Amino acid sequence: MSKGIFGLGCSFTWGEGLYFYSNLDNLPFKEYHYYDFSKITNGMIEYKNKHRFIQLISDNFNTWCTVKNVNGSNNSSNIEVLKRLYNNDIIQEPKYDFKLTINDYKLIVFQFTSIYRDEIEIDELLIELDKYLKHFEANEIKVVTLTWMDEIFSSKTYQEHYLDRHVNIKVGDIEKTSFEEFIHDDSLNITVRSDYKNKNLQINDTHLNHKGNEAFANSIIKKLQQDNFKI
Repeated sequence: MSKGIFGLGCSFTWGEGLYFYSNLDNLPFKEYHYYDFSKITNGMIEYKNKHRFIQLISDNFNTWCTVKNVNGSNNSSNIEVLKRLYNNDIIQEPKYDFKLTINDYKLIVFQFTSIYRDEIEIDELLIELDKYLKHFEANEIKVVTLTWMDEIFSSKTYQEHYLDRHVNIKVGDIEKTSFEEFIHDDSLNITVRSDYKNKNLQINDTHLNHKGNEAFANSIIKKLQQDNFKI
């Protein structure tokens, strides 16, 4: 083990909601979900870090991973981090605990979040990101991508430049190109809402539970194995 995995995404990659399964004291349950930093303890953070899908992938390859230390994001800001890594050997990012260098990583997992969080058209963002990813790939850094919304997967630029990187998500016997439909189908039992809505808690919380994180991790690992990826 030497190089690690760099995960970029939003609250799904960060592991939001997993701390509800920790059995720790004072878990911040609400009727309607919203993230309240003031209620989160270090123990909750450590628990969700251990069980989020990016960590499960790292465990499978017996390595380590880096994800920013704050919850949530948009596509533009994640691309900006990669832009800075493209232009600089080492960078200091305020939302990461330590300095970053892309040379520390063998794999980038880029989870596209909602297109409605960005002010720039998605095709424009995809063209810019593709430039940085091709540079990293030329330096033997593997890249895989997954999409929350099908508008990204079906876009012209994604179809032309990203399909070799793309990960389909599989839950049980159902496989989809994007995961938006999965998180709104409570019968699949992959979200916090599906576990707690009958208790009138987290009734709008579509973040992933343990089963959901495992499904995402297994889907990505399957893609990496098919591509003969090794750390």
